[in-house]
Amino acid sequence: MKTQDQIIDSVMERVSTQVADSIKDVISKTVEEALTSNLTRALLESEFYRRLSEDMREGLQSIYKEISTATKKDSNGAEVTTQAATNELFSEASKQLDEVRVTLEEATGKIMDILELQMVLRQKASSHLEDLSKRHSDDKDVQALMSLEDRLNNNLTDIMTHLSFQDLTGQRIKRIIKALQRIESTVLDLYLSTGLIIKAREENPEEDFEALEAKSKQKVSELKGPTRDASQNDVDDLLAQLGLG
Repeated sequence: MKTQDQIIDSVMERVSTQVADSIKDVISKTVEEALTSNLTRALLESEFYRRLSEDMREGLQSIYKEISTATKKDSNGAEVTTQAATNELFSEASKQLDEVRVTLEEATGKIMDILELQMVLRQKASSHLEDLSKRHSDDKDVQALMSLEDRLNNNLTDIMTHLSFQDLTGQRIKRIIKALQRIESTVLDLYLSTGLIIKAREENPEEDFEALEAKSKQKVSELKGPTRDASQNDVDDLLAQLGLG
């Protein structure tokens, strides 16, 4: 027959086992739910950033394609698009804008010369009108001419003042030229670097992002190096691999 202590020990053992099993179940379920939740969140975030990256890259691709809409005819008369043609487009745009600036400066200079001559002639006319006014102070026609001469003088002065701001137009055109060149360079750099990172990631998924980014920047820097012809061929080849050929 079991003693009281043995009965208590037996009961305590069964209770402890049940409690331990219950705690294990609760902990297991809690951990499982937490892991599932975190994994789900991580997967969703990964998908979110993947889609965001794809959208950004597609946007860059679209922008660059718009910028690089420079075409020429091949030997068969068909239109072809090349990186060289793109560079020619920007070069031609810059040239045309610069020619506009020069034309404006030349035209403004000629107008200013004519206006200065008109100012001299106006002063002579004003002197004659003053003499005439002294001799015919009561003549209404003379007074009307004096009034018109004052208005003409004011108008000529206003024209000279407005033309003096022409230099600002030239400066704005120069800024537009530089902006076009920066846009082309920035979009190309972004598209090449992101394309290189994605390509390297596919080839070596274990490599960390910082290393991939450093390599892509180095590659882009090499492609835009001092050896213009060789670098341009490499850029064209890479653009073709990335879907812009």
